[in-house]
This record gives sequence, structure tokens and C-alpha cells, in this order.
Amino acid sequence: MTTTQRIQVFDSSSQAYHKAFQTFLDHTDQKTRARETLGRKVAGLTHKRIFIDAGAGNGKVTAWFTDSFQQTLAMEPNPSLRQELATVCPRAKILPDIILEAKVSDKADFILASHVFYYIPGPEWMANLDRMVSWLAPQGTLIVILQNSQSDCMQMLRHFLKRAFDLKQLAGAFEEKAADDLEVSVETVPSRISTPDLDKAYSVAEFMLNLLPLPEPPASAEVCGYVQKHFKAKDGSFRFSCTQDFLQIRRRPA
Repeated sequence: MTTTQRIQVFDSSSQAYHKAFQTFLDHTDQKTRARETLGRKVAGLTHKRIFIDAGAGNGKVTAWFTDSFQQTLAMEPNPSLRQELATVCPRAKILPDIILEAKVSDKADFILASHVFYYIPGPEWMANLDRMVSWLAPQGTLIVILQNSQSDCMQMLRHFLKRAFDLKQLAGAFEEKAADDLEVSVETVPSRISTPDLDKAYSVAEFMLNLLPLPEPPASAEVCGYVQKHFKAKDGSFRFSCTQDFLQIRRRPA
């Protein structure tokens, strides 16, 4: 009797996770496009007093903007990531809390939740969004980033795990109940992954599938077959989209 080989299930503190994450970063323009988009939004802020990164991870994205603000508050509940965060962002005040449990006393001019909502159960999305909006200063801006629900990576999650993430749906639901002093919009920013061979494309696919809990991981052969069928280009390389949605909520002046 043969045992079906399954994709890896990553622990975010493991070497295997960091290796897969680095493979993704090495073969995508997602971070570059995100930095360009966020940089433009930060440059347009009226005030730059307090910056909150809600789900700061290892701090590499947080560090892009710490020097632009008088104070940075970085939230990260994962102890392993917090250690690196403290090294990368020594000026930031670090909170070990999730969004719904964090105690924030001062209003923020810029709040970022970058690719955090993958790890928040869908029924809790609105509560987390409301919580962050409550921290906004007048003319402050909140940005939530997730992959676009129609990106190739999200289509793959939908195929194997029967789930996807739709930030535009959340934006619409929030806008229906938003107070008059809030402006809501979504900007879609194209991003792509390009790898020279199947091994790296498979590694990125495996990493993406780990965005969701994997109590029953898909078979490796099935994921490999999917990557070859849907992402292989005529020149033998592999290309697939990881386009991002940027939900922006801006508080008008008081």
C-alpha cells in the first residue's frame, strides 16, 4: 500500500517556511508594487504623527515607513516574528496583541494591515475592521491589503481548499454602514510571480496554499499538475498572478 505524498504544512517559525517565503519574494514584484502604492499614500497624508502596523510580522514592511512618522506602533502576536521585528524596527513600540485585544490610546494618521486578514476568521473581519477604524485620527488613512480574489493564486486556493478571500466584498459591506466622515475605496494593483522552473513554481504554490489551515493537505502530485497546467508559459518558465487589493478607509477632517 502506497502513501500519498502531501504538500508541506509550514510552521511560521520554521526554516522551511522562511525558505519558501524567500523563494516567493525572489520571484515576485508584489513587494515592490506594494511599496510604491503605500509610499504614494503615505506621501499624501496631511499629518504623519502616529503609524500603526497591525500585524507587523518580521517588520520589513513596517521599516519602510517608520522614519516618516514621529511614532510607530507595531502589533505582532507571533513570538518568533516579534524577535525579528524588534531588531528590524528598534524605534517601534511593539505590542504582542491581536487587533481585537490591542489597547490603543492615541489616534493614528496611518494604519496598515498588510496580508493579515488571511489569518482572521471571515466572521471576524468586520469587527477587526471596525476596531482599526476606531483608531483613526481625523484625515487619517487605514489600508488593508489582500490578494485580489481573482488572482491566479486565489483561484488555486479556491480549487484545492474551496476558499478564497474577497476584500471588495468587505469594502462594500463596510461602506453600507460607514459614518459620513469616512471615505471608502479599493485600488487593485497588478502583481505577478515568475519562476524559471517547476521546482520554484511548486515551492511558491505550496507557500500560497499555506495561507489557510491545512488539516488535509492536497497531494503534491495534484498541486504539481495544477501548476504545470495553469502556470507554465510557452518558453518553459512559470508565470502566475498575485494581484493585490488595497482597501482604503480615510477619515475626513473633523
